[in-house]
Parts: sequence; structure tokens; C-alpha cells
Amino acid sequence: MLTLAYNASGERSVDEQVKMLAERYRQVEDQLARSIRYISKDESGGVTTVRQEWYNGAEDLIKAAVERTDASGRELTEYLPHDLGSDFGWRGLFLLTRKETPLPDGGMQVEESRKYLGETEEGLDQLIRELRKSARFKPGEPTDTVHVPNVEVDLSKENKSDSVAEEFGLGEPHELSPALRKVGPPQFFDPFANVQGDSDKFRVIHGTASPDGRFAIAMGLPPGQSDWDALHDEDGYFYESGIDDYDVPNYIIDLAEKKILGKTGCHYFGTNRRYNQRQCILRWSPDSLKFVQLWDDKWSSTECVAGKISPGPKFAGAVDLDKAIGKKTYAFAKKRSDSENGAGELSLQIKKVSNDGTIDLEASEQCRFGDCRGKTIFKVNERLRLSDGPNGPRLEILKMRRLPNER
Repeated sequence: MLTLAYNASGERSVDEQVKMLAERYRQVEDQLARSIRYISKDESGGVTTVRQEWYNGAEDLIKAAVERTDASGRELTEYLPHDLGSDFGWRGLFLLTRKETPLPDGGMQVEESRKYLGETEEGLDQLIRELRKSARFKPGEPTDTVHVPNVEVDLSKENKSDSVAEEFGLGEPHELSPALRKVGPPQFFDPFANVQGDSDKFRVIHGTASPDGRFAIAMGLPPGQSDWDALHDEDGYFYESGIDDYDVPNYIIDLAEKKILGKTGCHYFGTNRRYNQRQCILRWSPDSLKFVQLWDDKWSSTECVAGKISPGPKFAGAVDLDKAIGKKTYAFAKKRSDSENGAGELSLQIKKVSNDGTIDLEASEQCRFGDCRGKTIFKVNERLRLSDGPNGPRLEILKMRRLPNER
């Protein structure tokens, strides 16, 4: 289990970001065999280029690889896209390059580079660490570099003007396009194609899949609506315009079976993870069995629930997190909520969800009007625990700590 490490400014340390990317790489590799796969091959000018893309059951890209082979050798580039785990507070990128050059004696020279991109004081998409390997293999010898030591590159001597993300076109993550699906086998393989399940009743919200790719969050049809086509927008997403009614059910989905496990208690209204200031954020535990679903808005969080999945899989249920901490948070901060029930005006930022059900978050309130508009009124760090109760999951506050207000 990863332990969050932050520097003095509250940002994740380089070591922590590298650990997160390494763990995400392992999670992605574990699910490739049961993922949607697309492969293309192009031969031109003596160069053979093979591109592969893998998508999870929510049809979000989880890995891409490009292999180029010519008379000089073979070069492989593979990467995991940005926005891993739907973490809107941090964007990471892992990029591997491997070049194999035949030697005159029949052996092979192998050069590898592992680049980790993350967040620094200079912004996003920054190269935070690079590890290189170099090895010469004898004729017939396996070219596996697992036992070749890494050499860390001194980034202070590298040309920082080069943008790795821009070089490979690795901007925002993208979803499976209808054009790829039309390609068909053997170039296109979809293990979910013949699974019907409850698929007529939901549409998956992009970017909500669990780390192991087994589960995701989906929206259902709002009451009185039976036609998904009526909710289809020009960008290919489903969207319920009557969002102020909060009547769109959200479900936890078993992607392999396309089966609804239960309602999350949240009512996010579209399949795009973000509509201007409104966004659906998921934080999963590393074992993919606990989650927090947050419907966030510009000034406050509209809805927030914490849920648990039991073996089976079965949905154990969810707790209204916003309601559970609202009154106690305002009481601790010695502030009065504008809401009649003491909850609903908080802006929540979910930092981490652990396997044992521990949830780390920050709760704050911002001034919306007047001279103080945009300033933080108060901010509280809270540690919660999602545990089993007699009637399903329950949420308890373990610790609260006042944080300095943002200027």
C-alpha cells in the first residue's frame, strides 16, 4: 500500500509520484489480457510500424505501444496515458522506450529509457525522473534487461525545452472511437462484445473504472425517460439536461458481466467525466473494493458518497459522506453553514482511499460573493473510516485538523 508523501508546499514528492506510476503500470499490465485491444500494421519505405492500444471495459485508453522495425533495428515506445485513476488533482505519465540494434557478431545492443512525468513547481507534464539501461547481449542470448541495473539521469543537465508529452501526442486521455470498433477481428478484439447483462439500463461514466478494471460507475435513465438516443450529445456522450432535479440514478457496475451491482446514491447526470465546472471524480482503494464518488462543482460539492464492494462481487452499500461530516465539520471549524441542515456547502477534495476503508480528505468552504469572493473561509483535513455496520457500511470520523486558509 502506498504512503502519500508531500513536500512543504503540499504537493506530492517525486518519489511518491514515481511509486504511483509504477503501481499503476503493474495494475494495467495485469488487465491487458482481458481488455479491448486494437492493432494496426503499416509498411512503408522499408519501415514496419505496429501500433497497439488497450482499452478497459469503460472504453478508456489504458495503454498504447508503437513498434518500428527497419534495417537498423527495432524501437519500441509504450506509455500509460495522463489522468490515471481519474485523479483530477494530479496527472502522471509513464513512458518506456527500448531500442534494439544488431551487432556485427550477431549479438544485440539494447538501450532502454523509463521516463516518469508528473507535477513540479513548474507545472504539469514535467519530467521528474528518468532511468536508463544499456546492455550488450551475445548471439542467441535472451535480451531481457530485468537484471540490468538502472542508471538515474541527472535531469539538471538535460534540455528541459523538450516536451515528452507533446512529442508523442499524449495530451488528455481518450476513449474508444466507433471507427476502431468497426475494424473488427483480428485487428480489433473485444472480450465484452457478446456480453449483454444489464447494458440497456446504463451508460458508463468515462474515467470511473477501478484500478483493476473490474468495476466502474454508470448513469441510468432518469425517471420517465426510456430512450438513450434522446440523451446523446454531439460529442458522443450521454447527457441529462435536467440536472437540477438530481434524479439520474448512478450505479456500480461489474464491467465483465455488464451487471448492475447497486445504486451508489449519487446522481451525476452524464457520461463525460466533466462538463465545465461540474465533474465526476472517483477515488478507489488499491484493491478496487472501496471507493468515493464525488460530484464536484465550482464552489462546493453537490454530492459525495463512499461505497464498498464485497466478495461475489456484491455491492455492500454506500454512505452519504457529505451528510455524515457536514455538521461536525462546521462545528469543528466554528463556522455556520448557509445550508439549513448544516451540510451541502462544503467543497471536498478526496486525497486517498485505503484498503482498510480509511479516507483522507480536505473539506473547505469558499466565499462566493462580495469582496471576499474566491477566498477560503476555512479548510479542514479529515480522516474517516468506512466500516461494516449492522445495516450496511457506516462512516466514522477518526481525526480532524484545521489547515491554513489559501490566500
